[in-house]
Amino acid sequence: MDKKTRYQKGTELIDKYADKSDKPAYSITFEDLMDMDTDLEKYIVEFAFGDIYSRTGLSDQQKTLTTITTLVTQGLEPQLRLHVNIAITIGITPREVIDTIIHLLPYVGFPRVLNGLKVAKEIFQARDVAIK
Repeated sequence: MDKKTRYQKGTELIDKYADKSDKPAYSITFEDLMDMDTDLEKYIVEFAFGDIYSRTGLSDQQKTLTTITTLVTQGLEPQLRLHVNIAITIGITPREVIDTIIHLLPYVGFPRVLNGLKVAKEIFQARDVAIK
């Protein structure tokens, strides 16, 4: 796949995942780093979204819940914010996000799960999304 196609696929997915009232989804985490290296945006758009997220086999919802799982597991709250936002944008319910994070309790422990739930709650409140 040529670079233009990878970048184009990546930007199309970013647009699809972005909260339309805000900036493109990826900039939530990386915007303040883009001035450090002009290739950083290209790497994110082409590789993460153009190559990985554009793969077939899993639905957008499955990919996002998998990503949320690994971010909670690693304790990566800034990136978790991005992907909880994406989850809400693409139709994953708050209950599905919460249940996914709680499912991790026996594997990663209370501190990581509680931190993940705190991030999710902040996103739900900021986006005025009710938890049902």
